[in-house]
Amino acid sequence: MQLDLQLGKVVQGSVAISERNLMLVFQVNCPGCLSRALPMLTKISEANKSINCFALSTAFENFNLNNVKTTKALLEQGDLTLHSKRHFAQLGHQKLPYNFELPVVMDWFMPSQTISKLEESVFNVFDNERLSKTLKQNIKNHLAQRLVPMSLMGRTFLNNDLQGTPTWIYFDENLEIFDSWFGHQDLEWIQALLDK
Repeated sequence: MQLDLQLGKVVQGSVAISERNLMLVFQVNCPGCLSRALPMLTKISEANKSINCFALSTAFENFNLNNVKTTKALLEQGDLTLHSKRHFAQLGHQKLPYNFELPVVMDWFMPSQTISKLEESVFNVFDNERLSKTLKQNIKNHLAQRLVPMSLMGRTFLNNDLQGTPTWIYFDENLEIFDSWFGHQDLEWIQALLDK
């Protein structure tokens, strides 16, 4: 199976696809991503110098909390967002308690003007003289509820039908996926997979 990788803005470091890549897909507002997955990616990178490890910051919900601005603030100042802030506060931390040094790139997001054009073109298919004013408004409302949130999602996340975050994807230079998993696995399990 091939990965549909849609990279956006590089937030930290530089990302170049190599023969063996391990990508962690995360959200800033995901406590498990910040408390377990990012530190695990660092450990994996330190133990496997031949594997290109990097993180992809995405959004499939809470778009105001999972974006390039909050990703930069997390990496540069250790700033946490709602759920992550609550989680780390329970552990006695007001900021991210470690520095994450690996490359981080944003997922690619559809520009807002493209979203507006898409919504308009889909609506125009239905907008004709035979439709009542009420039906036209109902169609517009339905499009706003369904189309706009989907178009706000990160394209790598959406195009690969990922379940959530953290998601790990191990792939080659041709974007052929060796393996992928959702959630957390222990370091020994991941290392055994990488050693195959």
